[in-house]
Amino acid sequence: MPNVDPKENQVEIAVDEKIFPRPVSVAAAYRFLDRCYVRLARGAKGHLRVTLKDKAKASKARLEALADAFENELLQQLMRQQIATRTEGLREVLVGRALLSAEPVENFGSGQGQAGGAEDLDYLDDPLGIAVPWEEKYGDDQGEDEQSS
Repeated sequence: MPNVDPKENQVEIAVDEKIFPRPVSVAAAYRFLDRCYVRLARGAKGHLRVTLKDKAKASKARLEALADAFENELLQQLMRQQIATRTEGLREVLVGRALLSAEPVENFGSGQGQAGGAEDLDYLDDPLGIAVPWEEKYGDDQGEDEQSS
């Protein structure tokens, strides 16, 4: 249960580190830096003491809502950590594949990449005609119509 102190404009929450490991509590506290001042300290054995002090004068109800929001954020950060742990292998595979697919062009001709080697590539090739000036591509008729108007 949070300890609300309206005189000090703060609420103190004891977080059980057996349920919420310290990195989870720190991540949750970080999310509150824009709303309030945050202080972390060692509490009773196995607990982390989190003090949230509102930046503006707050009512008791506002401080209780701040404590409730912090406890919800603890749950969210715990779930994030658990999901990250469960999907670590999958993320490593995906990043590995992404890095392999970003192989430099120089290695394409070595049989490791796509068909065709680096010797087939030329920066002057323009099969789509992207680098062709407007006048060459469509003629100069458009410019003459604008001048005669």
